[in-house]
Formats: sequence, structure tokens, C-alpha cells
Amino acid sequence: MFTHLQRVLLQGQGAKGGITKQLQRMTSTGAGHRSKRSLVLDYDYASGSVTEHTSDESARDFMLGGETGIYTSMRTVGGGRRVFLLDDHMQRLGDSHRMELPRDAARRDDPAYWRRVLLPLLGRGLAAFGAECPDEEAKITVLADTAAARVHFTCLYGRDGPAAAGCQVRLVTGVTREKPEAKSIRWVHQREALEALLVAPTNEVVLTDGRRFYEGISSNFFATRRRESTAAGGGGGDAGPAYLRYQLVSAPRDRVLLGTVMKLVLRICDRDGIEVVYDPVLDFSRWSGAFVTSTSRWVLPVATIVAGGADTIDADSAMAPSPARQHRVDADDPLVAHLRESVRSMAAENSTKV
Repeated sequence: MFTHLQRVLLQGQGAKGGITKQLQRMTSTGAGHRSKRSLVLDYDYASGSVTEHTSDESARDFMLGGETGIYTSMRTVGGGRRVFLLDDHMQRLGDSHRMELPRDAARRDDPAYWRRVLLPLLGRGLAAFGAECPDEEAKITVLADTAAARVHFTCLYGRDGPAAAGCQVRLVTGVTREKPEAKSIRWVHQREALEALLVAPTNEVVLTDGRRFYEGISSNFFATRRRESTAAGGGGGDAGPAYLRYQLVSAPRDRVLLGTVMKLVLRICDRDGIEVVYDPVLDFSRWSGAFVTSTSRWVLPVATIVAGGADTIDADSAMAPSPARQHRVDADDPLVAHLRESVRSMAAENSTKV
């Protein structure tokens, strides 16, 4: 799928050393590759035995070490012993197992199986690893195949600090994701070429078909726009909180991986009467704000959207000649700000102690 894209990236970055050096640069730019001593627990299905070892692998390298199977990435909140939306992750593992791996007598496509197996591992790992990052939350990555489950614990270095005032995303056209609803190790390897674009200040790469956006390579992506008044004095007026004057623009739920933070964002919209429009047309002139969501970013405002250029590929994998253009949106957009604060304030109550 990414053979041509890899070649384009190599050509586009040739003067700077190509993909290898670009990926190495991610270590110093903070694009998800900082590492510290990590803990890994290996659970063997057949014997039920658990082995434990420390590692210097980042979460990204740990995932790239898997060849086949499924994965999920979790985070702690509230001091490191509560896992955010734990049951959603158990459901995700069950669903992904059903889609990606053969059915077995143990019923690993059942979320109850993963809860039974993983809760003791999560408790053991967090108890043992807590001293490694006393001032940070933990990031937990689970890999599973037909023989074993592996759990990786490392410190979570949030990507929503100073970048929150000026996050940049790049749009890539012509790259599709097979089975976006499944968390497959195959996708982790396929997206590796796109990670070469994660050079500061770019925080995320967003997949599009040239007309519509879908999702980031490790996040969900949203835009906001001001509501149109349907009649004089109608629903588009200025009454009520400022954020209610805006709509949330989202990719259709069945065309992307429904991330845990995305789920919470949609619940907040339902609770607060925020209109969600599942029509993700790339209409930059109407967008007032944008943001990405993931377990590490929470809700991260976007200030700049880069579209076109050498990283734009058409549907036939031919390089598109359109020049790169920067589109500015308001990182302080009222709806983005409301959703960001709401997610943060609701994180603890949507977590489970392990």
C-alpha cells in the first residue's frame, strides 16, 4: 500500500537524508518517540505464565516489534492507578480479535476474556512501574496474537503542552486504511512511512481522499464551523454559551476507528446539545477551528493545517503537483476550548481503578 508513498517521501526529503533520518529526528522533536525505562509483561495463553522484564523501548518501538495481531493503547489518570475508559479498551480488543484473528476456544473475541486476563497484569505492572515516572501518567500498550499477550508500560509524555497554542497537522491524500475499525498491527507497520512527516511543528498526519477528511494516523480529527441561521431569530442566534454557536464536523463513525477520546467528545456533544455534522468536506473557508484527539493528546487544538505538496498522493499513487498551502484556524475556538476542558474534567470519572 505504501510503496509509492515511501518513494515520494524519500524524494521529497532526499536533501535531508530521507525517511531514516526523518524518523531519527522524531526522537529529538518529541513526536511520540521519547523513551525511558519501560516495563514489559508477557502472558502466555497456553501455560498462563507471566514473565517480566525492563526495556528501553518506546511504546512506538514496542508496537513495531509486533509482526501480526492486534493492539490497543491506554493511559492512566489521577496519579497512575486509574485507567481511562478501561472497558472501552476491553471491547476494542474483543472486536479487533474477532476481525483480525481466528476464533478460538478461549473466546478471546469476548471483552470479558480481556478484562479477566489484563486487570491483574495492569495492576501488577502499574504497582511495579509507578516509581519510574512519579510526575507523569503511564502509557500502557497491549499487543496480542494467537499465542500471547504483551503489555508495555512507559511514562506518558503528553503532546498538549506548549503545542496546544499552535499545533500543526498535515493532510495526505490517496492513502486509505483497511478495516479502520480494527486495531491491527498491520496498520502500525503501514503508517510508518507517514511518520516521516512528523517533523516539528507537525503533530499529526491526517488521511483524506482529496475532498473529505477521515482520521489521523494515530488520532481522530475534527473541525468546527459557525452554525448557519435557518431564519431570523432562529437556531443560529447568539443566545446561550458561545460554543453553541458552532457545529462539530466529524468523519462518519463507520469510516474511522472510534477512539476512546472521540467517544467521550461525542458523549459531551450529546449532553450539551452540540450539533455534530458527519460530512467531513474539506471546506477550509468555513472552518473556525480544528483539533485532534487521542489517549496521549486528549483534545489538542490545531492552529495550522497544511494541505498539498510532495506528501499529497492521488488515488492511483501518482504524485500530485499542487503546492503546499497553509490554512490557519483559531486554536482558541470556543467549541474546541469547551470540548478540551470537558474531556479533561471528565477523565477521572470515566476511569477505572486497577
